[in-house]
Amino acid sequence: MSLFQLAAYGAGCAFLSYLVPRRFRWILLLAASLGFYAIRAASGLPFLLLTALTVWGAALRMGKIQSRCEAQIREQKGTLSPPERKQLRAKAKNHKRVYMLGALILNFAILAVLKYTDDLRGWFSLSPLGLLLPLGISFYTFQSIGYLLDVYNGKAEPVRNPARFCLFVSFFPQLLQGPIGRFGDLYPQLCEPHDFDSFGVRRGAVLLFWGLLKKLVIADRVLPLVNAVFAAEPGAMGGAAALVGVLAYSLQQYCDFSGGIDLVTGIAELFGIRLAPNFRRPYFAVSLADFWRRWHISLGAWMRDYVFYPFALTAPISRLSKAAKKRFGQDFARALPAALGNILVFLLVGLWHGASSNYIFWGLYNGLILALSALLEPAYRRFGEKHASLVAGRFFHLFRVLRTFAIVNIGWFFDRCAHAGDALRMMQSILTDLRPAQLTAEWLDQCGLPIRDAMVLGIFTLLLFGISLAQERGIQVRDNVLHLPLPLRWLLLYALIFSVLIFGIWGSGFSEASFIYFQF
Repeated sequence: MSLFQLAAYGAGCAFLSYLVPRRFRWILLLAASLGFYAIRAASGLPFLLLTALTVWGAALRMGKIQSRCEAQIREQKGTLSPPERKQLRAKAKNHKRVYMLGALILNFAILAVLKYTDDLRGWFSLSPLGLLLPLGISFYTFQSIGYLLDVYNGKAEPVRNPARFCLFVSFFPQLLQGPIGRFGDLYPQLCEPHDFDSFGVRRGAVLLFWGLLKKLVIADRVLPLVNAVFAAEPGAMGGAAALVGVLAYSLQQYCDFSGGIDLVTGIAELFGIRLAPNFRRPYFAVSLADFWRRWHISLGAWMRDYVFYPFALTAPISRLSKAAKKRFGQDFARALPAALGNILVFLLVGLWHGASSNYIFWGLYNGLILALSALLEPAYRRFGEKHASLVAGRFFHLFRVLRTFAIVNIGWFFDRCAHAGDALRMMQSILTDLRPAQLTAEWLDQCGLPIRDAMVLGIFTLLLFGISLAQERGIQVRDNVLHLPLPLRWLLLYALIFSVLIFGIWGSGFSEASFIYFQF
């Protein structure tokens, strides 16, 4: 299924949803989601349904256990002492924990076996088994487990209708790229009927084409250059080529991933559904922590709520923090749980990308820098208080943005190279063997980026930068365009559409599978 077919499928289903009676619209959306999965990856459909049914059943069972406990307490309100009520609730929680752990272990085990078996076999030089990797398995697994933990912790009521819950798990735009939806935000939108909103539909269509432009015009145009640089022997092209390669990869990955998110978010908005934001101009970040609050926001929020905080608040970490307070002081003790939590989170995020050395090093690299930043936070704060005028200045802000951009791009070497050692050799070549003279038009042509394509890439990259800068300053670009006078509005919209049609990189094998984060 090509991206335009995907967009047409979403638009057609959205059109039909406004024709059916309001109470049946969620059923049409469920049919559209399961139909999309059956068309695109029918062999993975049983795994998606298994996740949906096991999590739904476990959550429903936990809800019944909690209801019986509260009913028993109400019935014996006058005879139960506070310790007895506490004991009953603790017993119910232990009973709920069995179902929670059962569903959690089963679904994460399925994810781990299907996603990591071949990577782990590669560590031992064994041939891959070629196991099926269902479409969007990481996204729907994380989304389902988030709901399961919310029910276990009493933050959500269990869904009684299995078909409605299946819609929450299988909503088709999210399966390609995410974002990872939170139950309290997404589920009510999926189940409530949405009236036709012409302005909302136009907003969705603009975002859809903007996502296509980022993906087809920018990301896929720079892809051959990225592949050529990183396919060469590490360091063989020289340091300047390695530097251009990682900057090109930085641009490609951002436009590929955020373009895909814009595409699926635009399709969802055609139905009147607002997906969680997943990007907020990350390359304007002033620190690595700020960068990860802006990049893949839904995954970061999931890790924060279900891994970081539960880990940082455990009894062993609390004891370790108290011991550190006696030896290293209060500031260090306060920062220690956050430091250790960041290392754990980014190790898991690295493994989420894949069980290979480059992803593990990439995760540890980010986790260790964030851990160090947490430990040095008191020193940063004192510096800011002492040099308030310097910190508040534009040049210092620009310095922080450029410093963060450099730190992130060092990490991208680990993310893109096949092995961590290759990343180190490429970075070494930047310091010891730069060779800038080789960066010629002929070299670009050899790397699959002719000068014409390089000029197109530069123009649209500058356009992306200008729009992002305006958004960073609080300008609602999309809404402003849609409120322009009709002739100017349509001129800009046609320019967007024809830019995709004329300058997009097309190929017979092009499909949604070409996304970097496809099948994560």
